[in-house]
Order: sequence, then structure tokens, then C-alpha cells
Amino acid sequence: MTDADGLNEMQARFCREFLVDLVATKAAERAGYSPPSAASQACELLKQPKIQDRIAELNAGRMARVQITADMVLQELMRIGTCDIGEAFDDNGKLLAIRDMPELVRRAVSSVETEELFEGVGKDRAQVGVVRKIKFWEKTKGLELLGKHLKLFTDRVEHSGTVTLEALVAGSNKKIEGD
Repeated sequence: MTDADGLNEMQARFCREFLVDLVATKAAERAGYSPPSAASQACELLKQPKIQDRIAELNAGRMARVQITADMVLQELMRIGTCDIGEAFDDNGKLLAIRDMPELVRRAVSSVETEELFEGVGKDRAQVGVVRKIKFWEKTKGLELLGKHLKLFTDRVEHSGTVTLEALVAGSNKKIEGD
């Protein structure tokens, strides 16, 4: 049985499953294709325009539900890639409390650790200090992803060698003749 777009149940399910983790082979298996043929089935499915259209439609719906846009993702990567760690400290070099840091800095923080230091034992135990560590998301990764989006980094493959038209024709003639 097919739906309005001409997809059968397994194809429609593949499209939904693909959006779970964007791993085509796993999506094909979860959709009901046999594990030995899942990779080839997934490859063939992803080539079909009606499958591509359904995946795009489902993805657009998901983006609308979570209210995220490509611009938002790029802006967040920009914050990570351009965050100034100096803004996490006051004029005396003391780490600011999270609530006092500028929002742009807070958004670039991946974790915060606080350790209270004590001396003494029992009733004589007294706090002698606090160690605070903040860790930022990796700047280079954020910049790398931005650069890829802007097509700043392209992989180039260089080939060298010479092949003449005669050699190509001779090679193809041998294949045809069964040599």
C-alpha cells in the first residue's frame, strides 16, 4: 500500500528513521529491511527523488517544531569561534560569577567546575579557598564548521600522469574483445 506521495510503508518508515540519527543503513534496518541488504537498500532509497522530498519535508517539520534555523546554528558557531575569554574576568583578573558574565561568553561555556578547599579536621575544619574552572567549547571546531559552511576549506585532489586517446581506445577494445 502506498501513501499520497507514492511511498510504501517501508519507504515512509525509512524516511522517518533516517532523521533519528542520519545513518542510512541503520534507518533501513529499523524500517524493516534485512541487515545484509540494508546498506545497498539505503543507498538506493536515498537516490530516489520522492524519498529525498519526504526526508526534506520531515526535516522541515522538525526544524519548525524545535524552532531552529540555519541562521541560529551559524550564530551559535560564531559565538563559540569568537568568544573573548577576557570577558569572563573582572578588572582585577578574578573569574566572574556565571550570572555576571556577558551572555555571549556564557553561551560559549561548555562546563564549570567548582572545588572548595578546606584545612583542618572536624570543628577545626575551615574553608581556605575555592577553585573555579570554566571550559569553553572548542574554538577551532566552531570556526572549522563555519569555514566549511562558507566553503573556505576545500579538499583538492591532484592527479598526474598522461593518458592518450589511443591508449584509452586500445584499452576499451581489449575489454570488448575479452582479452
